[in-house]
Amino acid sequence: MFCSNCGTKIEEGDKFCKKCRREQRLAVTDNEKVDENDFVESENQHDDINDIENENEMIASEASEVITIKKESFLKKIFKGVGVGGLVVGGGFLYISFTILQFLFIAFAGLSMIGLAISLFSEGSIIWGLVALFIGTPIAIGLASYFFIFFLVLAILALIIWGIVSIFGFDVSFGSVWDGIWLVIKVLILGGMAFFGISAFIEAVKNKDVLSFFKENWFYILIFLFLLWLFF
Repeated sequence: MFCSNCGTKIEEGDKFCKKCRREQRLAVTDNEKVDENDFVESENQHDDINDIENENEMIASEASEVITIKKESFLKKIFKGVGVGGLVVGGGFLYISFTILQFLFIAFAGLSMIGLAISLFSEGSIIWGLVALFIGTPIAIGLASYFFIFFLVLAILALIIWGIVSIFGFDVSFGSVWDGIWLVIKVLILGGMAFFGISAFIEAVKNKDVLSFFKENWFYILIFLFLLWLFF
């Protein structure tokens, strides 16, 4: 008799194969002898099938990972594109808004001085009207253009202070807060100009060169007087 598992010859009545230790429920007789090579070949084929299945599983897993990576990469590109597009659109909108606001601010400054000149002309103040028109208007436009950021920050500061004061229950208008801050700014501007002007004048007096002081600083003095008249 032969083992039904590995084909090894066994004694009749043996319950287990001496080689593979497989239980012999259906032993093979001499007439049904199975070649051991057939079992080896069968096992090899079984191993080959397992290897092929494992390779297929690995290929499927790698393909799934590639698809997942491609999907993630595609989604990242979409989000990146949306983010960049949002920044471009937002930045463009802010730039356009800033430019329009700056233009309106400069135009308001120039038109205000022109309106002041017209008002002075109507009151009969021809000289001051000419000063406001030909000196005040260019100065106002230049200051508005140069100090636009300053005035913008000043407006934001006034808005913040007004909000804080309102939170604490004080009945104060935004215009009052703006006027208070602007008054401080005007005093600082004129005070600084006066300080440097007086210092230079004292130095000129010490050097007995007052005439040169007025020759060199006549425009500065004119601007100071104009701002003093304009502010107060």
